[in-house]
Amino acid sequence: MNKSTATKDLGINIDMLDPDNSGQASGVIGMRDTLHLIIRRKYFILTFVLVASVLLIAAVMSMANTYTAAATLVLERNDTRMLEAVTQLESEQRDRSAIETEMDIISSRVFIGRVVDAANLVEHPWFNTYLRAQGDDAPTTLQGRIMGAAKAVLANVLPFDILAEQEALPSESVQRDRAISSLVSRMRVSRSGESFAVTVRVSSPSPELSAMLVNTVANVYVEWSRDLKKQAMADAVSFLRERADKIATQIAESERAIAEFSRVNALSSDERDDLLRKRIDEMSTQLTAARVELASVRARQEQARGVLAGSRTAEGTVLDSALLNTLRSERATLVRERAQYAANLGANHPQVIDADAELRSVDVMIDQEHQRILDDLSGEEKITSNRIRQLEAQISQMQETVRKRSLAEIRLRVLERELVADQKMHDLVVARLGDLDPFSEIMKPSARVVSVAEVPTKPSFPQKGRILAGGIGGAAVLSLILALLLEAGDTRIRSGQRIRQVVQLPNLANVPMVTRGWLRRRMPVPRGLMGRPRSIQAEAFRSLYLACRAQLAIAKPVVLMTAPLPGDGVSTVALGLACSAARDGLKTVYVDFDPRVSNSLSGRADPGGADVPATLEEGPSLTNAIRPVSDVDGLDRLDAARLDCGMVRALMRSKDMERLIDELRLAYDLVVIDCAPVLVTEDANWMSPLVDAVLLVTRFDRTSEQELASAVSRLRLNRAPLLGTVLNGVDPRLQTGGDLLGAMSYPRQARAYLGR
Repeated sequence: MNKSTATKDLGINIDMLDPDNSGQASGVIGMRDTLHLIIRRKYFILTFVLVASVLLIAAVMSMANTYTAAATLVLERNDTRMLEAVTQLESEQRDRSAIETEMDIISSRVFIGRVVDAANLVEHPWFNTYLRAQGDDAPTTLQGRIMGAAKAVLANVLPFDILAEQEALPSESVQRDRAISSLVSRMRVSRSGESFAVTVRVSSPSPELSAMLVNTVANVYVEWSRDLKKQAMADAVSFLRERADKIATQIAESERAIAEFSRVNALSSDERDDLLRKRIDEMSTQLTAARVELASVRARQEQARGVLAGSRTAEGTVLDSALLNTLRSERATLVRERAQYAANLGANHPQVIDADAELRSVDVMIDQEHQRILDDLSGEEKITSNRIRQLEAQISQMQETVRKRSLAEIRLRVLERELVADQKMHDLVVARLGDLDPFSEIMKPSARVVSVAEVPTKPSFPQKGRILAGGIGGAAVLSLILALLLEAGDTRIRSGQRIRQVVQLPNLANVPMVTRGWLRRRMPVPRGLMGRPRSIQAEAFRSLYLACRAQLAIAKPVVLMTAPLPGDGVSTVALGLACSAARDGLKTVYVDFDPRVSNSLSGRADPGGADVPATLEEGPSLTNAIRPVSDVDGLDRLDAARLDCGMVRALMRSKDMERLIDELRLAYDLVVIDCAPVLVTEDANWMSPLVDAVLLVTRFDRTSEQELASAVSRLRLNRAPLLGTVLNGVDPRLQTGGDLLGAMSYPRQARAYLGR
């Protein structure tokens, strides 16, 4: 049914019912949505956090305690280099990279190997794990207990020789490497900011062992640095002595080589007497002038060729002479005369023909003069080119001679510089050797211990309180993420806004969920509504009645109520609507057509043996089946359970059902029919043409979008006059949309206003 049909036939204003039809969810999860999500998924979240906490507690309790001890070393600010000058020793300070290098040395396997040897960790089962299988120490962790039990089982099952072969110890070098790797993994070296203080930390299952190891690391590093510096000093002194002897020998050989080289090459030390270089300079000047002249000649040749080719005019170019000027003047005179003859006598006159012949003769003479000038330029180019080649050859010969002399002089200067360098090096080596040799046996280490390790009293790992707090917090966050994923795939209806988006129908009312105590019995709907006329549930039914009254602009309407599936609360909503109408003064009848009752009645034998009446008028009266509701004035009830078998079977015919509805319409102001679910039976579709409006009841947090869409599709397929939907069993704490729930949205204000 479209909007125009509903307005025409039923007086229903669909636009007024759905003012927010085009509103869409914003897609942003706020604090209110998060709180509703936690409430909806509270059992899942609590279960997940509880299971994760139990597993975390079991894992933490199975962890072995680890104790960490720390010692502090201070590196020397100045780094003594054995081969530097004394004045440079005090100014050479360590930078950040040098400190980091020392820290890497402390963590290196070579240094850790010295610590392993000093502490004899090869014999300790915590570092040499090959000894654990043969040790007497009982495992302290859950994993160790499991491994111990497994080995005990294998020892009883496997032959003795196989087990012995598996537990054979490897070589000593392999065991030492294993101890080094274990200590490297348990040791940390760090420093604070730009400080020269380096902190060494070692972790182990024993507090005494941790303190002993970290003190051993500090002491071994101090002694090792002293030994390295003493060895470096001895190596430097030995090197300087050998180097001084070699340099002295090189100085003597260099002096002899310089004297012999100068004698053989007859080198002059005064460059001003070298006439050869002066001659080269003069010839270079002549060569430059010749090249300039050659470029000028070639440029004039290009101009002449351009004039001959017709690409440029002859004025202002090299093609200029007295003869050319005379010929050009004569040609201009002939051109004017020919033009006059042609204009006065005609183009074929003999004088015109003679003028053309003279013009051709003059052009030939001009071309010959041009060619003569070009030939002169070509000759001049050849002369200049030959001159340049001669100069280049002479200069090249002189330069070769100069080059040879220069190489000899360069070699002489190299020999002299090598001699000076060797002399300076000899002086430096001798001076450095004199500084180091007296102190070669006295050397202090490059680091000192400023803080020895104390035996730790508390384990550094595991920090059970922090692990449990962080693990439980992480489990809570993870449970929220999983709840969000579950929520993303949950299509159950939780708001009237979502109903409008799915089926394009207005949600007329939100009926709250009825809560009661553990020992309180459920009160019938009429009695509860009449006993508490201002309750939240009563106000919700009243809202539904007012919406129906506003939209049904016809007298004595018949409203059919159905749901997608059983258990959605159709009977409760129908009774609530009927009670609200009766309270408003309308004579109302509530008709309960329960198909389960009719099926049970039609399945058993008729005790009176009565046949099915041909029409409703021939059957018994409905007076006996209609009963007043004791708690509500003006409300009657018609139950299918009170009809005899023949009457029930008669009402299965459309005509008889139509007559029944017409009779009820005449007797009552409002007829509310409680019908079977749409997706279970076809009763609602069968009765929809006989009623004025159909209300579809959905269950909050139970009816899915697919079920709702299927039910609406079935009703629309049969052209049912759908008025809207009713969302039943609403829990405001679990609502996902932005619907206003009336008093449900403001329970505290409602109780304060009504004095309850």
